[in-house]
Amino acid sequence: MAYEEGQVSKIRKSKIHVPGIIYLIISTQIPFLYALWLSLHGWHLLEPYLGKPFVGFHNYYYELFKNPEFWMSIGKTGELVFGSLLLSLVGGTCLAIMLNRPFIGRNILRALILIPFLVTPSVSSIIWKNLMFNSNFGMVNWLFNVLHLPDVAWFSSIPLVSLIIITSWQWTPFFVLIVTAGLQSLPEEVVEASKVDGAGKLRTYIHIILPHLRNYYEAAILLGTIFVFQTFGKIYVATGGGPGSATTTLPFYTYQVAFIHWNIGHATTIGVFGVILAIIVANIMVRFLERDGGAQK
Repeated sequence: MAYEEGQVSKIRKSKIHVPGIIYLIISTQIPFLYALWLSLHGWHLLEPYLGKPFVGFHNYYYELFKNPEFWMSIGKTGELVFGSLLLSLVGGTCLAIMLNRPFIGRNILRALILIPFLVTPSVSSIIWKNLMFNSNFGMVNWLFNVLHLPDVAWFSSIPLVSLIIITSWQWTPFFVLIVTAGLQSLPEEVVEASKVDGAGKLRTYIHIILPHLRNYYEAAILLGTIFVFQTFGKIYVATGGGPGSATTTLPFYTYQVAFIHWNIGHATTIGVFGVILAIIVANIMVRFLERDGGAQK
């Protein structure tokens, strides 16, 4: 009787999951399969009389072996992701350590630090483009003048660095949240014991705090990589992919091919490559996390 009740409960649970599985298939798999089908066809919106002829893997061959802009966009995407996450990681760790100490107004400061993460990408780009990095009246160049430093033409001389700064500014609060959670889960007795043993602040951080925060860092980097990889709004507003192709990442290059060159076949091919690349990176990081977690257990 108990066996039958267990079987009934399993059947009921499986029925509960069916609507969710159907929703995931409709919202994710069907669009991806349609994009995959389009990538095997030639579809140019400026030549509608040609229809959508089947071209097989010609689009993939062209992007992989004959289009240097495709590989350049992948390189720019990697630079943006690596630079943004590195700055966010360092800045988020420093702020989290500071906010983990008791002082007057700490809760207010914690709330204020979260503001950049809540600002939409387009608005943050407008703020930095017009108020901070403007060559004529931007606050950063004004500060450089006060310090007797030369002006910097941010979006013309170092556009990718400017974009990395804007992206890290928005994602640093996310790392602050993750690292703060890790610091608050660290037993105070362990830190106090290290002080009693004569360990300084640097050695305490390297040998005690950093190993404890490792899983938190890895989770933050995994999520940050997925979301920064998809950066589009900041590029569209701040640089438009330029000057030239200096800030043309893979998502923005997909947009250019689709809605500037009107080549839907090649655009979907690039989009499929982007999805596959994101899945590969995410799986590698997830397996690394699982292996590391199993080793620690």
